[in-house]
Amino acid sequence: MKSLFHKVLLFSLVLGALAVSEVIADSAYAEILEVSESRSLGTTVEVPITIRDTMYLTSGNFVIAAPSTTGVKLKSFRSEPAFDDQKFRTRFTIDNNVLDLNFLSMSGKEERLTGNKITVGYLVYELTPSFKAGESVDLSLSSMSMKGRLNQDVIVTPMDGKIVRKMPVGDVVGNNKPTAAAAIRILQHLKNPITNREEFLSADVNGDGVLTQEDAQIVLDYIAGKRTTFLAVQSKEFDNAVLKSEYSEQVSAINGRAPYTYKRLGSFPTGLLLNEKTGEITGTPTRAGAFVFDIQVVDAVGDIEKRKFSMQVIDSDIMSVEKPLPINVKLNGTPELPAIVNVTYKDKKTGKEAVTWKPVDTSKIGTVIAKGMIGDSGFTVSVEVNVVSANYLNSVSVKYVQFLNLHTIEVDVSEEVYKVTVNTTYNMHFEGDKKFSLISANLPANSTVTFRMYDKYGNLLETKQHVLKPN
Repeated sequence: MKSLFHKVLLFSLVLGALAVSEVIADSAYAEILEVSESRSLGTTVEVPITIRDTMYLTSGNFVIAAPSTTGVKLKSFRSEPAFDDQKFRTRFTIDNNVLDLNFLSMSGKEERLTGNKITVGYLVYELTPSFKAGESVDLSLSSMSMKGRLNQDVIVTPMDGKIVRKMPVGDVVGNNKPTAAAAIRILQHLKNPITNREEFLSADVNGDGVLTQEDAQIVLDYIAGKRTTFLAVQSKEFDNAVLKSEYSEQVSAINGRAPYTYKRLGSFPTGLLLNEKTGEITGTPTRAGAFVFDIQVVDAVGDIEKRKFSMQVIDSDIMSVEKPLPINVKLNGTPELPAIVNVTYKDKKTGKEAVTWKPVDTSKIGTVIAKGMIGDSGFTVSVEVNVVSANYLNSVSVKYVQFLNLHTIEVDVSEEVYKVTVNTTYNMHFEGDKKFSLISANLPANSTVTFRMYDKYGNLLETKQHVLKPN
């Protein structure tokens, strides 16, 4: 009898310990309260509020604020059905661009949720003309508290939101959200090119620099609910790596929530490492060969995407090459690719080598990669060639006062250009009538400067080098 009693007591203690451990685990598990990053070019925008990584939910409270001095005004909040007296009773107040929201389960006890996320509702903002193209407004979370299983407090990880005055990803036609009309417009691109840079970037949802049927299908899948994100790993071709020479390449993610985490899947050159936080590939390869691998990216809310890459590791006397800047070329035109590039050899000496370029297809608007071979070394060099419908930089005028080392630079640009920089350091002054100017005593005579032209949304339109010779 005593033995049976001890067994029952032990069993009860085990059950009690398991119950306590579940409560502790539930209270220690971090839920993400996410205010989304939303884009709009219209007069309104809806910003979703989502709770992620949660299984049980009883109640909660949070405050979301936007600056009151911007051209963004919080007009209302629209609850999802679950938080509109279906599972939870929601109460909120709106005052001076601040939402204060409380919710409680209808039963007063925890609700078990399916999936790993639930949308609370949507902040509805009015966007006024003072909210200019390319600007953004931060939406900050505060006063967060939530209770989960057995009414226990849970740790809440906040993810602040943002409203950006840009065309939403997958929009293209100006509906301020992805639609079937946008997918049709992408399919029409070859016969009727999308030349506006903002529209093109919105349509290029897979980030490969060209518009194809794949982009249209991704938009349709998003509309149909087959995918919930436009997260993508930007496509690029890697230059050959050289055996026992330092190597560096960059992989980037787009259309997700930063920060991103990168991971390599498959065969990777020995001696190279992928930085999981930055996406940078660095190191010194120690084995020659051809390598094919995937790079996977996970964004801050757990969405996952991957893309296949290839890399060749060769043996060469050349250690590195000075990579050319991106080049713009008009549709069906011939890009001005450099015939000579600066190189560094394995003995640390520098020199110049001739480049033989493969033909470049400029029959489609978008970004293509020009590939060149340096002599018979096996070393390759690549450059981005942006195929555009018009020139963004029409002319450059340079005047020079020698005893003051004073340059006066004037550029004439297309109507799409909103901002021009010189060497990323100096902003040129807009003079009106598509002209920008810069007066500087900090630029050496006959030096080479780099102009960068941007549109009003902050998109880079063209990068152009120019030698400062008076004309």
